[in-house]
Amino acid sequence: MLAYVRKALLLCLCGLLAGCRNGPPGGTPPSLPPGYSQRYSEEDEYSGWLFRRLARGPDRAASQRPAAVQQVSAEEVSQGPSDSPSEEPASDGFQLSDLAPEKLWEQVKEATGMAPHKGVAEALFGEGEELYRQKRYAEAAERFKKAAARWPDSELAENALLMAAESYFFSDQYPEAFDTYSQLLAKYKHTEYLDRVSARIFAIGRYWDQLHAVDPGGPLTIDPFDHTRPWIDPMGHALKAYEAVRMNDPTGPLADDSLMATANAMFTRGRYSEAADYYQMLRQHYPKSEHLLEACLLEMKSRLEMYQGPMYDGTPLVEASELADQLLAQFPGQLSPEHRELVIRTKNRIVEQMAERDWAMAQYYENRKLYGAARFYYEALIKDYPQTAVAQRARQRLGQIRDLPAEPPDHFRWLTSLFDAQTEP
Repeated sequence: MLAYVRKALLLCLCGLLAGCRNGPPGGTPPSLPPGYSQRYSEEDEYSGWLFRRLARGPDRAASQRPAAVQQVSAEEVSQGPSDSPSEEPASDGFQLSDLAPEKLWEQVKEATGMAPHKGVAEALFGEGEELYRQKRYAEAAERFKKAAARWPDSELAENALLMAAESYFFSDQYPEAFDTYSQLLAKYKHTEYLDRVSARIFAIGRYWDQLHAVDPGGPLTIDPFDHTRPWIDPMGHALKAYEAVRMNDPTGPLADDSLMATANAMFTRGRYSEAADYYQMLRQHYPKSEHLLEACLLEMKSRLEMYQGPMYDGTPLVEASELADQLLAQFPGQLSPEHRELVIRTKNRIVEQMAERDWAMAQYYENRKLYGAARFYYEALIKDYPQTAVAQRARQRLGQIRDLPAEPPDHFRWLTSLFDAQTEP
């Protein structure tokens, strides 16, 4: 009975997928010469090109403009020997696991001529190469995607995914390019193209970030006619691109750049707590980054913006003060005169705000006639912050309450003494 059910399911799925057979096997694609993967440091014009394109509106096709990244040729992609896709050993008789969706899907593909086939995959890759050379990038991308699907888990599939992503990139279909690059990194974590893929993803993230800066719109703004941006939330996708660079290549040349870009995006949008955390992460994980000085300055500013007043948590002030001291001690020769003056002014401002915290506490106790506690805070303020304007006011108030009782008179002594007697052992 189960065998009949199985056959019925297969026939239904075959009917839905009828007519999906691809072309016959073809030629073998060429191989990649050494030196394909290049560092981002050799191609540092990404964001400039993308942003200039945005600023002046539509211009020349991607294949005709001076690309911010060097375009890779399909001939440069390696097509060395590859192992065949993993095959499962044949089982004896029918098993219930044969009805699993993935097993049924494999059998449907085999029945409709869509099973893995190296020759067909090579033919599709060759077609994609020719279309890529003709700069028909959208059509080439489809051929490369099909080639990857027809010979999965192989070197050919890895190269096909790369070329599909490149084709989407140079046809300005950045969401599809980002998804395909991400698919490549997910399936081939140790790909030899990691540097190039990271650079492409970073460029896409910068484009979406700068696009949002020029035209913020909203997270639900939908423009189905603009293929360069996601339908919704381009800023969120930009942050996702930065994270992809950092997570997939944490020691690469763009890891600190992506972290700094994320922190700056948070800072410019007033999300100071998150910005401070990202700046701190950059300082801790990339102490040799070229962004270190700027990260310290902006983290100090972010910590100050996080501070809400004398009656709230003072931790941001303490952390900002430590950063100011670190800047003056660690970068004495790198700080410009303007930055040095800014740090000193910030340090003085922090001292004033710390003094105001003691003043607020002293006023709190004085208003409740707890003059002993008030005197304690006034004296601490004068001792710790003697040069502040608040210290002068504290001296005046301390002179006026010096002889007042430490606590207010107890008008209900008979009642309080009763409770005191009950608490004695």
